[in-house]
Amino acid sequence: MDEYNRCKVVHPTRVHQIPISIQATKTCMEGTFNCRHTSSEFTVVQYPGRENVYLGIDSDRRPCLFARTTELSLDPPLRTSQVSLILGRDYAVAPLGEPTKSERFHALLCETSVESDVATFLVMIEAFLAQYDEEQLSQGTIVSFFRSLRRLFSVNLSRDLQGERQGLWGELFMMSRIRGFVSWVPFWHSENNRTFDFSADSKHRQVYELEGEQTMIASLLVRKEDSGLTLQELIVLARSSLLGGEHYFKLEQAVRQAGMEREDETGPAFDASEAEQSLAWYRATDAPHFRMPEPPGVSQTHYRVDLSIAPQVTHTELDGWLEKWTPPVPSIQRRSSMPIVLRSN
Repeated sequence: MDEYNRCKVVHPTRVHQIPISIQATKTCMEGTFNCRHTSSEFTVVQYPGRENVYLGIDSDRRPCLFARTTELSLDPPLRTSQVSLILGRDYAVAPLGEPTKSERFHALLCETSVESDVATFLVMIEAFLAQYDEEQLSQGTIVSFFRSLRRLFSVNLSRDLQGERQGLWGELFMMSRIRGFVSWVPFWHSENNRTFDFSADSKHRQVYELEGEQTMIASLLVRKEDSGLTLQELIVLARSSLLGGEHYFKLEQAVRQAGMEREDETGPAFDASEAEQSLAWYRATDAPHFRMPEPPGVSQTHYRVDLSIAPQVTHTELDGWLEKWTPPVPSIQRRSSMPIVLRSN
């Protein structure tokens, strides 16, 4: 621990704290940091590779992040029930064995004892610090990150947890086997109210209405296997691949919807070899479907489709089609979309 600059940070503002006991995660590296946004103390350690960033826990063992700054802010703290942000405040810092000194920090604090929320906070802190260099940790950057956290914490658990987890397994598995997570994530829609799992625009139309637009259906068959590939293992692979990228938030949104925040939650396990062998692609126009739109007064019609009677798309055709995909640019109007519907059975 000698390589870490452990210190005590004291701030006069009193905030109610709920007792919590958490274990140090890989995000905390080899130590914990105690910081205090109340009259009590925090133990802090310097974040590895960051001279002006400290990570730790408060006296109730809730994680928090401190970033040294020269910016002074008179704005009131930003708070939700899960996270708070205190910008540009002066703290009394007492390095162990050294005199107390005054330093200025931005402080991002976890305000909850719910294990899933704490896990999300730690994962997002790691992703945030991987994305931005130390020089980029300005007040604006941290405020933007706080807002992302606020949106993420507002994501509700899916009512159909089994279906949500199976669907997420299928989406992550497909991305891992074809072109990788980084290639797919710009087009990924993790919201469960979207018609398509992946698309180059935000259209919400049914398959039979997509005249003149290329739509593909990726289909795979999954079989439960106790020793198979788990959803948590796929999440770990995706996090490793997307860490430091701008689309990491999409993954964590899907993780929270599926209730997969905690590392000890393995989720469903399926036979990966069988799923990979069954992975097939179909044109949406070739899938069995009604040849007419819903009549007036009828909406949200659902029906099952047997794709075994439809012709499969060849690997050559699929590769050529995917080569046309480019990351979406909000300021540019795209003439056509190329959405994908991912189905898992």
